[in-house]
Amino acid sequence: MFESFRVYLRALELNDYQKSIKWRRDDELWSMVSGPKYFVSEAYEKKWVEDRIFHNADRLTLSVCIKDTEEHIGYVYLNHIDWKNRKAAFAKLIGEKQFWGKGFAKEATLLMLYHGFYVLGLERIEATPLIDNQASLKTNEKCGFKREGVLRRAVYKYGEFKDVFIMSVIRKDFDSVVKNLIIKED
Repeated sequence: MFESFRVYLRALELNDYQKSIKWRRDDELWSMVSGPKYFVSEAYEKKWVEDRIFHNADRLTLSVCIKDTEEHIGYVYLNHIDWKNRKAAFAKLIGEKQFWGKGFAKEATLLMLYHGFYVLGLERIEATPLIDNQASLKTNEKCGFKREGVLRRAVYKYGEFKDVFIMSVIRKDFDSVVKNLIIKED
């Protein structure tokens, strides 16, 4: 079903920090994510990747790569995996700007949601994009996420509080997205 996709997901490799340290230092990139901008050394970033590889009981971080070149262009995340209630928090980051606005984030999102629902057996996946990040919001909606509300002044960034959307996709909704993908490929 995903053969036409231009990206694939893979486990993190220790040297992935060499790309993500550049992304972490990019102010434009960090202005669009709900996480804080902070300064890190290469050693810190390398340890972050190592921790994501070796300490992952309640989270899954995968690298997003281009099929043709195997270039690592971003990450997708399932964080705060709640195995009892079968839910998790989703996030994505396409760090290489030449891949922005071309559907790569949508493909990576669909692949991670597929893994979350059909491999891990989750029932609900949530996301909290900044209200200012319309590209992320639209990508999430194309992948089956529904807006549930606004978390007012939930994130402090660059000296001010920002609102975030609370969105979710449940397994039944994603089943419809997958069905439509299959129909389009036939």
